[in-house]
Amino acid sequence: MIQIKAIDHINFRVQNLEESIRFYGKLFGFEEKERGMRNGEPWAIIGKPNVAYFCLYQKTNSERNNDGLRINHFGFCVENFDEIEEKLKANGVKMFYDEPIRWAKSRSLYFEDPSGYEIELSENFGGGLE
Repeated sequence: MIQIKAIDHINFRVQNLEESIRFYGKLFGFEEKERGMRNGEPWAIIGKPNVAYFCLYQKTNSERNNDGLRINHFGFCVENFDEIEEKLKANGVKMFYDEPIRWAKSRSLYFEDPSGYEIELSENFGGGLE
């Protein structure tokens, strides 16, 4: 059994990255932890250490509707990371990558649930961001 310590983060698209950072900062005290570009889309990780993190990707078109806005994946922080890959394989779970993705301060495994929702399992809460 995979031992979950906490829901680690939620990854989702937003209409306006700066507006969303201000919104979650003002209401929940989330702080910006990291920022970058991926496939031409700006993103930021915001949150509170050991509480919750959001990874926000700005939607590429400027329409003000919900088309294309969705949760990309959710992540769990787990206790037994080194055992998980074999457990997933033993249960017939197909992972997205041949080996764990190595981040600056953590490793992650990615796969889908039966309905197609992407799940990330990380060894360190918030990818080791603090």
